[in-house]
Amino acid sequence: MRVTQLEIGRNLLTDLENLNRSFIDTNRQLQTGKKLNKLSDSPLGSADLVDITEQALRLDAYRFNITTSSYQLKFAESVLNMANNAFTAIHTLGSRAANDPTNADGRRAILLEIEKLREELVSIGNTQVDGKYIFAGSDVKTRPFDLVETAPGSGLYDTVYNGNNNVNSIPVADGVEVVAGVSGDKALGDIFKKVDKLIEAIKNSIDGISAPNDIGDALEGFGDALSVLGRARGQIGVSLSMVQRLSEMIDTRNIVLKEQRSHIEDANALEVIVRIEQLQTAINAALSSGGVILRQNTLFDIIG
Repeated sequence: MRVTQLEIGRNLLTDLENLNRSFIDTNRQLQTGKKLNKLSDSPLGSADLVDITEQALRLDAYRFNITTSSYQLKFAESVLNMANNAFTAIHTLGSRAANDPTNADGRRAILLEIEKLREELVSIGNTQVDGKYIFAGSDVKTRPFDLVETAPGSGLYDTVYNGNNNVNSIPVADGVEVVAGVSGDKALGDIFKKVDKLIEAIKNSIDGISAPNDIGDALEGFGDALSVLGRARGQIGVSLSMVQRLSEMIDTRNIVLKEQRSHIEDANALEVIVRIEQLQTAINAALSSGGVILRQNTLFDIIG
């Protein structure tokens, strides 16, 4: 089958169109610095970019959760350290009140100090972060601790817990959640019971209702309550360590995703320039060949 000049001309125009399209696309890569500027540039590469973008967005969500939980945990750790110090100070004052040489006036002064420290502990237990009570369990809008008078006019108060023990968990990685705090009842409940009992014993000794020896009895179990607080602080420390490790893992994963995106999407400027020069040469060659055909001036030359 003979190939006519007309067919050659048509093929030439098609080649020129393809070369020109490639030249425009390659020039766009040079201008934008991107190999992929539209879906048709590489459907497979575009699909990979969509997957990378989804992974990056998921990591961003985890990063936000890690930042939030880390802030809450660090705050909880700090205020529980304050609670530890206040409770230790109360034990020291209670031990002084239990000593025989301490008279009623001395115990009265100590009682005032302990009551102030209890108020400080209640304030610690009612700590808020972003308007949420961090020791109320999952009931973050409920004030967790209140001082309630045991009987009208008695001057004695019990520290009552209003929250729950269901601490919220926050997703920080695929299939991984962190408990963003501790229950106030579990961390501070025993401490408040001991402090309330100590205050009652000191007050009763001042009023002559009981002997100063009862103060020593009220001090029993302070060490156990302090151990419970220590375990709560330890739990927060473990959670903090976990979110810090996950934060480092997310940083590493983000770097990998950026490298993958760059490999798929970013154009190599030197390679693009070489490609443009090659295309320009090919276009010039095609135009030169086309000139020969166009100079054919008879019908028989064109149709063969």
